[in-house]
Amino acid sequence: MNRLALLLVLIWPLGVDGASPIIREPGAIYLSDFAIKPLRLKLLGPAPCYFDIGQTRYAGTLRFPQVVQIEGVAENGMFRVRGNAQQGGVAAWVSREFVEPPPEKFVENLRKSEERRIEVEALISRNEVAIGMLPEEVSRSLGRPQKKTNRANKDGTQQTWEYIKYELVPQTTYAPGFNQTIVRFPGGTNAPSGTLIQGGAGFTSSTIYIKVPVGTLTVVFRDNIVESLEQSEGTTTGGRVSVVVPPITVY
Repeated sequence: MNRLALLLVLIWPLGVDGASPIIREPGAIYLSDFAIKPLRLKLLGPAPCYFDIGQTRYAGTLRFPQVVQIEGVAENGMFRVRGNAQQGGVAAWVSREFVEPPPEKFVENLRKSEERRIEVEALISRNEVAIGMLPEEVSRSLGRPQKKTNRANKDGTQQTWEYIKYELVPQTTYAPGFNQTIVRFPGGTNAPSGTLIQGGAGFTSSTIYIKVPVGTLTVVFRDNIVESLEQSEGTTTGGRVSVVVPPITVY
């Protein structure tokens, strides 16, 4: 076994179906970001593959015939695939001309899904929700709701999540007590330094913080997609209602 083959075996010991971390490249869309089943396509011939989209680091030649698993799509028309090269199992980029055509509108739908994913991630980063989001996306943005209700009829299923926003409000109480005042004298050329403690009867204060509801947000799902939002002043969405497209069927 030559040095290159040994290196490849050490890096990809799990083969075609093993789980290895993806090194993401700018401009690439990865199927693992979406809840879709793996896409497997046939090779059209022996295919050179590369570790990077720019094809500067040669990874080997994919064996033919075989079926490879599609893991990503690049803007330049490259596919990230997982398959068997002459040196062993490999996950790398290969030109689309070496792979049979994917399902109709696969690349187009994948790009639309990526645009939606970026939009949803931006909403989640601001702890906001939008019409068209999924329950798991709402949970990531706002956490678990304080209340859930479910309803089913001939038109489908409806689920309502209720969120209550709280603020910590200080409450100060006063009680009779003994107050002390400490006065420190730094001293000087003609005066000694010292400390004077003065005391006397008075009142002591104590401050605690209590949770006060300041707004509610009601999220209504229809068949697991946000259908409507009802909010009162002070809710977590900041008064804005956004709309995103529902999840797209890639293929």
